Amino acid sequence: MKKILFIIFIILFQPFPTLGSVDGKGIVCKCLDCKLEHLDPSSYMPNNIPTEIGFHFKINKVAIYYIRKIGDKIEVGENIQTTLRKKKRFLSNENEIKWTYKDSLNIYAYSLDRKTLILNQMNITKTKKYNIRKCEPFSEIEFFNKMNQLSENYQNIYDKKPNKNKI
Repeated sequence: MKKILFIIFIILFQPFPTLGSVDGKGIVCKCLDCKLEHLDPSSYMPNNIPTEIGFHFKINKVAIYYIRKIGDKIEVGENIQTTLRKKKRFLSNENEIKWTYKDSLNIYAYSLDRKTLILNQMNITKTKKYNIRKCEPFSEIEFFNKMNQLSENYQNIYDKKPNKNKI
């Protein structure tokens, strides 16, 4: 009898992931149609072409990760606007994951279609679409590996560019 009560106790208090949970997952998104004036200035844009952007979902909050260039180093960086205390809460249902984000000039509404993995960045009233991205899902470890791999690839391309500066 004690074993049965112990098993019931364990089952009742064991956290189980909910079906379709995005907790601990990430998406890496590539621009399909992006307006340069609505891209984060932290993002690296070789030849005015936006690089991928990542979103990591953890404990009902989303963090934004960019490929960024600091000096001659290209790396993955979490957006400085979304520190640990300021990560944005997201809402989800079976069709969509939604969140908002404020940069220095605008407040944006994000909407990720869970079936097509198309991410729309819109104005807060959702009357104008600014950026459309196609996303790919990853587990937590795969997400960070993918973002690091992308930054290494961009670094290699950057390093191979001929440097004609005299000083």
